Parts: sequence; C-alpha cells; structure tokens
Amino acid sequence: MGSKKGGSQLAQLRTGLRDAGVTGSKPKKGQNEEGRVGQYRAQQRRKRLDALMGNLNAFDERVAKSKNDVLGRKVKGTTGRPGVTKSGAIQQRREQLLPEIAGRHRSSSFVDRRFGEYNPHMSVEDKMLQRFTHERQNRTGKTSLFDLNDDEDTGLTHYGRSLSGLEEMPDVYPDEDEDDQGNIDAHETEQGHFAGFDEPNDGTRNKAEVMKDIIAKSKLAKYERQKAKDQDDEMRMELDEELGDIRSLLFQRPQKEEGEEPEEPPKSTADEKSEAYDAFVREMAFERRAKPQDRLKSAEELAEEQAKRLREAEAARQRRMHGEEVVEEEDDEEGEEDDEAPAKRRLVEGSSGEKRSVRSAMGLGASLDAQFEPRFDMDDEEEEEDDEDDEEDDEDGEEDEEEDEDEDEDEEDDEEDDGLSKFERQHLRDTPAEDTAPGYGRSLPKRDEVPTLPFTFPCPTSHDAFLDILEEHQVQPSQLNTVISRIRTLHAPNLDEKNPERLQRFLGVLVDHLLYRASQGARGVHDNGSPSADFGVLNDLVLHIAELSKTYPARAAEHFVAKLAMMQRNLTRGLGRGPLELSSLTWPALPELCLLRTAGLVWPTSDRWHPVATPLSLLMAQYLAHARIRSLEDMASSLYLCTLLASNQRASKRLMPEALNALYSITAILLPSLKTSGTSPAKALAEEYGIPTPDVGAAHTAHLAVTEDATPSTPLRLATLLSGSHNDAQTRADLLHLALALQERLASLYQSSPGFVELFTPLAFLLEVGASRLRGSMPTLASLVSTTAAKLRAQLERAVENRRALRLQAHRALSIASYAPKFDQQAFDPKRATDPDTERAQTAKLRALLKKERKGAIRELRKDAQFLAEAREQARVEEDVSYKRKIDKITSGLQEERSEQKQLDRAKAVLKKRAGKK
Repeated sequence: MGSKKGGSQLAQLRTGLRDAGVTGSKPKKGQNEEGRVGQYRAQQRRKRLDALMGNLNAFDERVAKSKNDVLGRKVKGTTGRPGVTKSGAIQQRREQLLPEIAGRHRSSSFVDRRFGEYNPHMSVEDKMLQRFTHERQNRTGKTSLFDLNDDEDTGLTHYGRSLSGLEEMPDVYPDEDEDDQGNIDAHETEQGHFAGFDEPNDGTRNKAEVMKDIIAKSKLAKYERQKAKDQDDEMRMELDEELGDIRSLLFQRPQKEEGEEPEEPPKSTADEKSEAYDAFVREMAFERRAKPQDRLKSAEELAEEQAKRLREAEAARQRRMHGEEVVEEEDDEEGEEDDEAPAKRRLVEGSSGEKRSVRSAMGLGASLDAQFEPRFDMDDEEEEEDDEDDEEDDEDGEEDEEEDEDEDEDEEDDEEDDGLSKFERQHLRDTPAEDTAPGYGRSLPKRDEVPTLPFTFPCPTSHDAFLDILEEHQVQPSQLNTVISRIRTLHAPNLDEKNPERLQRFLGVLVDHLLYRASQGARGVHDNGSPSADFGVLNDLVLHIAELSKTYPARAAEHFVAKLAMMQRNLTRGLGRGPLELSSLTWPALPELCLLRTAGLVWPTSDRWHPVATPLSLLMAQYLAHARIRSLEDMASSLYLCTLLASNQRASKRLMPEALNALYSITAILLPSLKTSGTSPAKALAEEYGIPTPDVGAAHTAHLAVTEDATPSTPLRLATLLSGSHNDAQTRADLLHLALALQERLASLYQSSPGFVELFTPLAFLLEVGASRLRGSMPTLASLVSTTAAKLRAQLERAVENRRALRLQAHRALSIASYAPKFDQQAFDPKRATDPDTERAQTAKLRALLKKERKGAIRELRKDAQFLAEAREQARVEEDVSYKRKIDKITSGLQEERSEQKQLDRAKAVLKKRAGKK
C-alpha cells in the first residue's frame, strides 16, 4: 500500500487503488488462473481493499488509547468503526422496521378450516375419516359448473329442488289439471302477448278476463298462505297454554296419592298477564293526569326564595299589626299544591287569631329538623336505640302533621327530647324544660300574651345585640330555634358577599349564648331546689353551632380555642389562689361542662392531633390532675369529665390515666370503711402502684364518705349535684354508683390495652376490700361494689391468661470478630460497588442496570424515529418526483397536441390563401 500523500480523498483513493494493483494494467490470465492461485489472489485483493478502505478516512475508526500497553493482551472494544455500525443499523432497520411500519394496520390470522380441527370431542381417527369422506365426495361430484363434457345434468333449482322435475311434484299446482300443470295455454299466451288482434272474436276470452283469472289465482294463493299462518299461530297459542303442564313435567313434581283428589289445573301465565294488564289499564284510566313540574333550582335560587318568603311574611305581619288590609294573591296552581301537600304548609294559630304558614314562612324550619341533632349524652352503647326512638318520634310527628294541621306547638313539645342517652338518663337527669323557663333578662309574658314572632331579624354582631333582639320581641325559649333559623335563612352565604363574614361572627354569638343559657339555668332554681337548666334549648343551639362549624371550620376553631384558653387561665388563676380554698374556681361549672360537651360533639375527637380536640383533651386532663376535691359538687364535676373523656376516646381508645386516677380517688373517698385510724388500704395501694391521691384520707374530704345505706336513684340529676342544693346520703350513694359504672365502662374500653392488668388491678383490690367491709353495715352498697369488683377481676384474669411475656429474639451464635485489616485486592474503581450490605448492593446494581437499559432504549427509539422520518421524507420526495414526471409527461403531450394543431391551422391557412389567389 502506498504512502499517504496530499490531495483530496478522491485522489488518495485513486492512488491507493493503483498502488494496490486493483486498477491499471492487469496480468494476462493463464491456464492455472482458475485454480488455487486465482482464489488466493482474490483473497489478497479483498484484503488490500479492506485495508485501503480503513486507511482512507481516519475518522471512520475510533481507537481507545490505553495508558499502559501490555504485550499479548487483547482487549475487546478498543477499536470501533462507527460508520460501519451506523450503516449496519440503518440496513437492519430497513429490513425489519420498515416492513413492520408498512404492515402495522394489517390484521390477518390463519384459520384452519379442516374438519374437526377445533372439535375437542373428535379423535384423530374420526378427523381423518371425515376428511377422507369429504375428499371422495368432492372427487365424485361435478368439478366445474361450465364443464360441457360432464354427463351430470345441471339445471335451475327452487328451494333446493330441481325445476326440471316439476312433473314429479304434484303439490306445486294442486288446483290445476295434471295436463296443464298450472301453465297458461296457447290461447291465453296468444291473447296476452299482443297477438291475434286481426282475428275475429268468436266468443273466446279477452285479455281482461285472462288477467282476472291470474289475479284470482294470486289471491287464492295468498289466502292459502294466510290460512296456513293462522293455523301455525293457533298451534303456537295452544303450546303456550300448555306451558304450565310442560313445566310441571320438567320440574318432576311429586304425584299425589290415590286417595287425594286431583287439583284444578293452574291458570295459564298468559291469562294472568292479560288480567294484570287490564287491571293496570283500568287503574291508569282513573288516575289524575300528571302536571308539568318546574326545573330543579340551584342553591342560590332556593336561598333567595326562602329569604323573599320571609321578607314578604314580615311585611304582611307588619300590615296586620298596623290594621291594614292584607290581600293574599294565590293562583289556582298554588291552591292545588296546598290541597295535594298539606304537610308542607302547616297552619298554626297565632296570638291574634289569624293563621300563618309556618313551613313556608320559616324557611329552614322543616329542613333543620331532620339533620344533625347532637345531644348532651354520655353513653354510646345505647345510641342506636335512641336514634330509633327519635326516628319513631319523627314519624309520629309527621303523621300527626298530616292528620291535624293546627297542632304545631303541641308537636314541637312532643318532639323535644332531653337529648340524653340511657346511661345519662339513669345517672345525670336534668329538670325538664317545660317546667319553668328563665327569661332573657326580664319576666316573659304568658302564652296568651306572646306577640306574633317577626319573620325577619338582623344578624347580630355581638351577644349583647342578640339579647336585645330576644328582649325586644319577647322571644320564648321554645321559639329560639325559629329565630336562629330565620336569621341564617335571611343571611345565607349565596345572597350577599358579606353574609359569610356575618354568619362567622354569628357563630361566636351562638357559642356565647350557649354559655349564657347554661349559666341562667344554673342560677334558676325550682321549687324543689333543683336548677332549671333547659337542655332542650341547649340542644337546639348545639345543632346550629355544629352546622355553622362544618361550613366555617377555621373561624369556629378560633372561637372554641379562645373559650378553652380562657378556661385554662381561670384554672391556673384558681390553683394560684389555693386549690383547697372554697372561693377558688378550680372545677368547671355547668356552662363550662356544656361547652366541653359541645366541643366533643362538633369536632372529631379520634384524630391523633386536632386544633380543637387536642386542647380539649389536655384541658380536661389538667382539671382531673391538678384540681382538688373539696365537696360533692367537685366530685360530680370530676365524674362528668371522666364521662366526657371516655366518650371522646371510644374510637381511638387513647389511654387517659387522669380519668383512672380520679376514679380511684373518688371511690376511696366515698367508701367510709377504708378510713381507719391506722394505715389506709387505699393509701397503701396508691403508694404501691404510684397513684397520686392527695385527697384520700385528708381532713377536708372526711365528711364526703357514705354514712348510710341507700339504693342509688336513677336517673341522677347533674345540674342538681352541681348546684350544691343536696348534700345527703342519697347523693353520696348515687355518686358511688356512677363511679362504679364509669370503672366498668373504662375497663371495657381499655381491655385490649397491653397495660390493662397494671391499670385496673388497684381498682379491683380497692373494691374487694371495700365490699368486704361494707357487707355488715351497708348491704345494698356492698352488693354494688362486689358486683363491679367481680367483673373487674374476671377481666383481669382473662387479660393475664392472654398476656405473653417478652422474650429475646432467637438468633444464631455470633462469630468471633476479626481484627485483621481489610485490604482491597483489586484496584480502586469508583464505579465498583463497595456497599457491605449485599441486598442493598444488588438493589443498586439493578437500579443502575435499569437506568442504563432505559437510556439505551430511549436512544434506540430516537434513532428509529429519525430513520422513519428520513424514510417518510424519501418516500415523499420520490412521490413528488413521480408526480412531477407524470405532470411533465402530460404537459409535453398537450404541448405536442397543441403544436400539431397549430401546424394544421397554419397549413389550412396557407391552402386557403392559395385557393383565394387562384
């Protein structure tokens, strides 16, 4: 091979070919050229060409230079030829990718249509026999329809029967003679085919008579076909009527004995369906025609209509109050609606004798009754029964509503419930609301003197403004729900952009009024000494607070957290004055307890962390942990806090040790037999299990122990206990019974806890000791205490049996640690994994491999897309060239024709000119 010289690549190629002996003068071929010598020379020539192509362009070959050359070592991949690789890839794509793209829309599949190929019930021998039979039939049959040498006659057919054998089918023309076979005779053909008009008419039939005969025969055939169809229908009807008997045979009903009489055949299904259909049609004939209804209205339109109705009702009330004449304009459609739906427009008697539509005027009066109604309950086990009772009461109310439209106030009194569960009604019953209800700063008038309630109210921005509205219109407690509903209806968020802010402020007003009503009820006292707390009004307030809190949760959380923070500051201030001072307000009163209960009803208490529920739980736990018991009122408040904690944690079952410690202290204080001159068993148990009991055995709680045997009264009045009006043995017995019930409830709540044994063992010991010492003097209380102790002891025994002690994890013996240094036998490679964790190293390796394969796949897809784009462009160019060639051919042909035409025209002109000269 020649040396590299200057010049272009073409000049270098020519020089290389001439030096290699490929071009130029060639030696003459001898006789031995075609033997081994010729093959050797061809091989050498191919090698020289390869070497020449490799040396032609230095950029066609890439060499990875190594730092250290080792003799005798050959490393793969040191040299590469990207041009050859690219051309090979393009050729591979041209052979594989292009056919796939060209046939991507084809959807064809091979279907084997041989006999028995897809029949799993046929054996191989049966398949072969069937195929052989079919092949022999094909061979013996006519091979071609147009083969004239075939002896088999081929003619026309009708319904699979040859027309040539009509003489053998007598049923084709049953009404004709055998000689005619239904064909038209020669005379009819002559007359019907427009022939023989010149012949005289010698009495033969004309064309009209012939056509009449043909029409008559056609009608006869049509009649016979219709008759056959009617016969088939009659046979089908008979089969339908006998379907019942066929079913009885199919179901194989047991035959009756010989002594029994056969039953009458059942009525056919068709007759039953026919009778049911006739009855349904008769009922529809007497029904009233349906009326067209208006389209469904949006929430904004409904709110606007409700507010408009309230404004119109208020305007009518003002006109009636001033003695003006009120004209009621109602069209016929409204009257019909009143007749059809009397429950929607329930009329009640007002103070002045007129009637007003409460459901239409109050707006949300009907819709708010059926929604969320939280109650001040304590127990969850009886909630389902209470819900069923409430539903029954609602249904009874609706029935009374349909029967009599003038009993609205009575129904409201019947529907009002104290809202207490069965457990709370047994222990914490409050005075009914209908005994005496306190006023809003003044004495309320009697029932007959109550003025008509307005339909529109302004949205108050403070609690004082709300009290002024109630005092101005002398609103009774039973009417408070109506007032709040009308305020919410008139200031719906959809009516004005400022209404959401007004309702958020009104939510704070309702919370303040809840505390106000509870405090008013705590101050008011009945004749028997019990407070007059109206829990029915409180339940109505909780209903509206819950709905507004659901609509505006952020603002509602701010209101509740502010109240809880104020209660915590009051507790800290009372503890600073002295926890044993009677003037220190360390325990929550009735208003605060109502607020705590409302917060537990409105907000979810099962969340691990909540902006309102978490501070609520912390505050109640702080009350139980730091406040000291000084009286029975403090003890009742502590028990109610324990009840709230148990109710709030019923879903999450989060441990609240403050409640268990408070129950232990209250039980130890109430049991009189545990107070001895020596060491108290309650104190000893508390020191052993680490229970803080500062009030057990103290001088300020000595007077709180049970002194007489008494049967616990059910239900217990919470407001009475908090008022301090009763301080007798019956109250102490009731508190002891409530404490025992709460212990059972907490035991059932925490029975799945790992620390159940350590939590309830001291309570069980305390109750067992107290029951043993109460048997002689107080048998009734001793029976209650012993029953609770037996239940706790049984649960503790089951917990001990199910408990499994902790064990060390079983593992193989650890090998002796090696202190020999670890040397890296291989050279340092940053790409090599050095993770000691085998699984993690394998995961990293797979991840790297996946990343590499993904990048490679993306690279190949990009190359495929580029190749397809080039192929499409090339196809487009070829199509354009072919189209241009075709257009050029057409254009040239037209041009030639035009040229010939012009030449012809010129020749004609010349000839004409010559002819004119002559």
